[in-house]
Amino acid sequence: MTAEDRKRAIVKAALPLFARRGFAETTTRELARAAKVSEPLLYRHFPSKEALYTEIQNHSCQETDTVARRLADLEPSASTLALLVYFLMRALVLGRPAGAIGWDTRHRLMLKSLLEDGAFARLAYENRFEGFCARMKACLKAATTTGDVVKSPVSPGNRTYLAHHVGAWIALAHLPGKPVPDYGVGREELLNQAVWFVLRGMGMTDAAIKTYYNPKALALAFDGE
Repeated sequence: MTAEDRKRAIVKAALPLFARRGFAETTTRELARAAKVSEPLLYRHFPSKEALYTEIQNHSCQETDTVARRLADLEPSASTLALLVYFLMRALVLGRPAGAIGWDTRHRLMLKSLLEDGAFARLAYENRFEGFCARMKACLKAATTTGDVVKSPVSPGNRTYLAHHVGAWIALAHLPGKPVPDYGVGREELLNQAVWFVLRGMGMTDAAIKTYYNPKALALAFDGE
C-alpha cells in the first residue's frame, strides 16, 4: 500500500469513530486499531488528531472544490452572491454534491465537535468556510454599491455566518429519520425558501432577488456539475 493509499485508509477508518464518539473521546490507539496500523505508523502519517481532522476536511470537500473554484473566479456582485448562497444552501439542505464522505457523517462530526471543545468545527471554519465568507463579503460590498443590497446594522461577516447557520441547522434537523420540525414542504422547496430567506436577511432587495435568483435555472445548472 502506498503512503497516499494508507492515508486514505486511515481517514476512512477514523470517520465513523469521530462521528460516533467525537474528538476528545477517540484515542489514537482506537484510531490505529480501526485502521489496522500501529500507533507509530499512524503518527508517521498524521502527527496529531488535528492533522487527521484537517485531512478529513480536505477529503470531504474534494467533490465541491471544482465548483467552488469556478464560483471564486466570478466578479463580486449581487448575481454572484445569489450563486454563492444557492451553492452553500444546496450543499447543506440537499447534501449535494454527494461525496466520498456522506453529508450525515459530516454533520455529525460538526455536532460532536460543538458538544466538545469545538476543535474540529474551528478547523472547518478556518480551513474551508472563511475563504467562502470572504467572497460573500466582497459580493455584499459590491451589491451595496449598486443598490441591490441595502445597508444593515449587521456586519457583513456576521451576515455570512448567519447565512451558514440557517443551512446548517436545517441539515441538523434532518439527521433523525423524521425531520424536526416538520417544514411542510419537500427538500427542493425548502432549499428555495432557505435561499430566499438568506438573501433577504443579507439585505438583498426583492427586485434583486427576482432578477438574480432563478431556482429552476440554478437547479439545472448545478445538477449538471
